[in-house]
Amino acid sequence: MTRIILTAAAAIAAVQIAACGSDSSNSPVQEPPALPTGSITVSITDDPWHDMDSMVLHMTGIEFGHSDGETHYFDMPGGPLDVDMMQLQNGAFHGLLADVDLPEGQYEWMRLHVDPDRSYMDDRGTGGRHGFRMGQDATEGLEVHEPFHIQAGVHSEFMLDFDLRQGVRHHHGGMMGDTYELHSALRLVHMNQAGGLSGQVDPTLIDVNHPACDAAEGGNWVYVFPGDAAVPDDIAEVDSDGVPGPIAADRVDMDPSSGEHRYHFGYLPEGGYRLAFTCSGEWDEEGDEDYPDDPDGRFDFHAFSDPIDIIAGQMRNHDL
Repeated sequence: MTRIILTAAAAIAAVQIAACGSDSSNSPVQEPPALPTGSITVSITDDPWHDMDSMVLHMTGIEFGHSDGETHYFDMPGGPLDVDMMQLQNGAFHGLLADVDLPEGQYEWMRLHVDPDRSYMDDRGTGGRHGFRMGQDATEGLEVHEPFHIQAGVHSEFMLDFDLRQGVRHHHGGMMGDTYELHSALRLVHMNQAGGLSGQVDPTLIDVNHPACDAAEGGNWVYVFPGDAAVPDDIAEVDSDGVPGPIAADRVDMDPSSGEHRYHFGYLPEGGYRLAFTCSGEWDEEGDEDYPDDPDGRFDFHAFSDPIDIIAGQMRNHDL
């Protein structure tokens, strides 16, 4: 596999080497024709996680895998970025790359390079700070394997949506104590083809008002599923029942100005979706048995919507 590092310094060095190796008495060196390029902008957002006050990822670059086997790597402009993912909720995002050129063609994957040794999170409950290690599916970075096309002369804008509940896994105990792993729980959304979905949840469904739920923090969540999903499912690491888990999940927060309990999905590809609500979401964790066989037996869904159509460029409102 050929890896192309697209930096200004590399380009200048290549020109200097070519000049030093040329003979002015010979015919001018014929440079190969430049490959047609399009431009790309990449940003990142996330789904919330109730356990942490902050979660800072030290991001060093982004890599793109072309279908011809070549890879194209870009350092973060201005140097590595420390991004607090807990600040990127309800549609907020952080820009990573802006208007960089990529050779045209089909790309099979995108990889966000993260330094786990310089990343951390602050636990809301204990006040402690925890470091990370990379999971088995993220040894080279956080990857998303969703094909996309770059067209010559055309600008494309993409959003990386990182699901923290699935992307951060807590392993309890052991000789090394508690450990936290980063996993590749990214969605890639083409912004020209994306819309949004938000709304409020009936207050009688909220955990403090619902007899089936306790009032522990972090219970109220809305999950989004494909429009053809027959039943909702949890975020179990292993799918044992053939029912796919959610595309994304959003914590339901109360708007202090209105008193409404609201959810928000800012970046969904155009198409049909169904929403499910749970007031026992604190019992739905990676590593549990697949719902409904979780031995805790305390997680369940309490509403499941009819299909909802999302149109690119529009924010759709739907109450549960």
